Amino acid sequence: MGKTTAKDEELAESNVIEEEGKKAEIENGSCPLENSQVQKLAEEIESGLKSLNYSQHVPPHYCIFLIPEKLYEEYEAPYRPQYVFTGPLAYQRFLREHDENQKRRYLDSFLNRATHMTLLDFINLINGSLAKIQGCYERTYCRYWDDKNKIFKQDKLHGSVSDSSLLITMILVDAGFILELLLKDYYSKEGRVENDVIFAKMGTIHDIKQDLMLLHNQLPFFLLRDMYQLAISDNYPDFPSFLQLTCHFFSLYYNQNIPIQDVLSKKNPQCAKYISKLEEAKHFTDMIRTFQQPYSFKKPSDNEESQCWKWILGGKKYFMNLISQKPKENEHGKILEEGKMQGEYLYSAFLLLEVGIKFKVSLGRCLFDIEFDESKGDLKIPPLRVDKSTESFYGNLMVWEQYCYPSNDTFICDYIFLMAYLIKSVKDVDLLVRKRIIVNQLGSPDAIVALFNRLCKHIRVEKNRYSDLFMKLNEYNAVRHHGWIAILKLQYFSTPWKGVATIAATILLVLTLIQTICAVISL
Repeated sequence: MGKTTAKDEELAESNVIEEEGKKAEIENGSCPLENSQVQKLAEEIESGLKSLNYSQHVPPHYCIFLIPEKLYEEYEAPYRPQYVFTGPLAYQRFLREHDENQKRRYLDSFLNRATHMTLLDFINLINGSLAKIQGCYERTYCRYWDDKNKIFKQDKLHGSVSDSSLLITMILVDAGFILELLLKDYYSKEGRVENDVIFAKMGTIHDIKQDLMLLHNQLPFFLLRDMYQLAISDNYPDFPSFLQLTCHFFSLYYNQNIPIQDVLSKKNPQCAKYISKLEEAKHFTDMIRTFQQPYSFKKPSDNEESQCWKWILGGKKYFMNLISQKPKENEHGKILEEGKMQGEYLYSAFLLLEVGIKFKVSLGRCLFDIEFDESKGDLKIPPLRVDKSTESFYGNLMVWEQYCYPSNDTFICDYIFLMAYLIKSVKDVDLLVRKRIIVNQLGSPDAIVALFNRLCKHIRVEKNRYSDLFMKLNEYNAVRHHGWIAILKLQYFSTPWKGVATIAATILLVLTLIQTICAVISL
């Protein structure tokens, strides 16, 4: 027998591996592709990559979508409906708590109002707009009652006739419920039954309003408007318009200085553009965001425009005016570029107080009307109520704003980002509460700090409308005597008793000094 070489051993080992590979292929049912199959696979992958490349800058067309998972995983409460689920995006794990019976009662009541229309008319309306409705959603599922297990289920639609029937039924029930709810709320006690659990039980209507502004819990605005107009039309001239009905229902979230009734009045031509913005809303969340936006209802003069008017009519014009000014360099050697975030140089509220900034509450309702008087060091901020619904309200609006208005209209994100910089500790919260800038209905100051931290955790802001304010505050801070004066006031004149004690001690020190001088002279 010949001696085996190392090369022979390697060859034998290679043959063993190849045989084992063939056995594995047979066991797993897989085998190498032929040349033609390899070529076809390469073409399919290349075609897929090209389609991705061509569509990467095309924004999705839907306007109702799921809240990002990272927000849900960390803290789902602000994004979860408490009472009512609407539309095909409700999460399946919540449906076991969902009760459809009350919604169907409201649908029946709504159909009874539309005496000149039949149920078939509303089904035909939804069926005719079904493709457009589905196009508004990131995904479309359908809720239905499982009679066997006595629970609601939600399955993804597959395009069958039965799926379309289920979807139309679900949308009809949801839309009819919302419209009847708006009508019952508008007409107060008229048309309500005695055992109406929504209006009889304290706090339920408020919970429903919160649910109906959640981003993933929406129906398209155009669908609700079309159904309402079909039901009411010209046969009920005394009924409010759909916009009046909706604005009345969500008036709690309205945040302008002029009453909403005056805005919707036809006698006020200055409000036409604002009304147009409300009518163009994609859904309730979008309309409520418009409620928050700064807007001037006065015609601007040639020489003078308000700050809010600049923001609304021309964000570009406003920032171009800022850019045309000569940028200033701060003491750290960093140039504050206009519109760019320089958050690392913005102190919290208590630290700003120590350098001489005087916090004052503004009388305006619009939260974005924040003013800083450089000559006096006065920072005026409108009051903000913080309660258990604050995180849900601003969290949903911020997600929607970043999706639909990412370029230059992130009013709410910019505002919350500014407030988060001011609120870094319990001291900051206590200061703003004392100044009546924050109305704390949440309880613990620590909870407010945590709330703003969560709101801003996943918000990336490169540009901010308050960058000019940041720059002015930093410039004021750079003047040293402002801090000296502030420390003197805080430590020695913060209360009348401290002030009296400081003056008395100063007088005593002066008298002692005079006595010492006199004693030295007499020697």
